[in-house]
Amino acid sequence: MGSSAHVLVTGPHPARLLELARLRLAELEARWSRFRPDSEISRLNANSGEPLPVSADTLLLLRRAVLGWRRTGHRFDPTVHAAMVANGYDRDFALVAGRHTGTNGGPPAMPAPGCAGIDIDVRGARVRLPAGVRIDPGGIGKGLAADLVALGLRRAGACGVLVNVGGDLRTAGTPADGESWPVSVSDPFTPDRELFRVAVSGGAVASSGTLERRWHSAGAVRHHIVDPRSGSPTNTPLVGVTVFAGSSWWAEVLTKSILVGGSTDLSTLPPGIEAVVVTAAGARHATTGLREALTW
Repeated sequence: MGSSAHVLVTGPHPARLLELARLRLAELEARWSRFRPDSEISRLNANSGEPLPVSADTLLLLRRAVLGWRRTGHRFDPTVHAAMVANGYDRDFALVAGRHTGTNGGPPAMPAPGCAGIDIDVRGARVRLPAGVRIDPGGIGKGLAADLVALGLRRAGACGVLVNVGGDLRTAGTPADGESWPVSVSDPFTPDRELFRVAVSGGAVASSGTLERRWHSAGAVRHHIVDPRSGSPTNTPLVGVTVFAGSSWWAEVLTKSILVGGSTDLSTLPPGIEAVVVTAAGARHATTGLREALTW
């Protein structure tokens, strides 16, 4: 998934549980990567307009993605695939980061078509994308993977588990100290420095930003947070967002929605959600429930 993963487990047989986590993450990567031609997402993208059978994991991914699109008023949109390619993110980021495409670049960025026409047949385990619509699961996949691995490890016997996939984190069960997991959030300007640390007793945390995944395309600096309304990378005051929620997929979706929206006003977030945003000027804003817990 273009990132590292960290898994912590408490309880019996930790080596077996960690191996289960590694295998499960590899399985989800193989099903969801848009850079693997044999993945289920790549097959759906290559055959848009046709119903195709998919696994239960991919059905869930697409159902959550469409739900996130609706809940965020379309600020999160998994149909930004063509826009990502147009902006130069057409292969694994390790290859994109060091590449310059010159001044002409590829096709012009276009608004994302949206999820309205995606047909998900849960009973038949089939999905049909409208003709010309392609999915990029990058804005939700790591968070959902963290959820699935964490809950799977609990069912396999872990007393407590923390799964962090590229900054999208899910906890479940009892922490090692019986009270909380210490979670450190990086400073978007200096990733090897800590922005803040907070104790998490359960639920999920996700962070996204515009400063780390950057590359040059068509004579301009690009980043991976695309505004689906324009098809271009966001250009708002926000450079970093961290969201606390009950599930990691939802926390990750909300980080993208907040970055696209660009506002430091967090009062309209859904109930039960806490968040911290950082602006390009270095200002930090937090929801009411976090202000007293954070020390800057």
